[in-house]
Amino acid sequence: MSYKFTIFISTLFFCFSINVMAEYKTTGEMTREEYQKVSEASAEYNTCLNEFAMSQLEKQTDPRVIADHSMKQCAYILEDLHNFLLTGNYAPEPTTRFVSSISNRSANKLLSNLMMFMATREQTPQK
Repeated sequence: MSYKFTIFISTLFFCFSINVMAEYKTTGEMTREEYQKVSEASAEYNTCLNEFAMSQLEKQTDPRVIADHSMKQCAYILEDLHNFLLTGNYAPEPTTRFVSSISNRSANKLLSNLMMFMATREQTPQK
């Protein structure tokens, strides 16, 4: 009987731990206000990246370095968003991936824009 009781209790605790983990919200359950905060943070991050990158164009010739410095300069925006989502009871791992995807999309767009800008600037004759 002791063996069966131990198995029963272990199973019960396992089921309880699954329920505790299920209390986190998913990004699909965002409220309108939370979604608005994510949109605003994403736009603010893109603006910050672009402004800092433009200020670095005369000092640096490698678009990858400019993008990297821009991301480091503007990282505080995504850190604030991450902390906001964590306080909203979102699971840490998916929240980190979600914020990372915002960062990756923005960085790829910035890098693409920088490369196009630098290519067109090199093609135009200097007076």
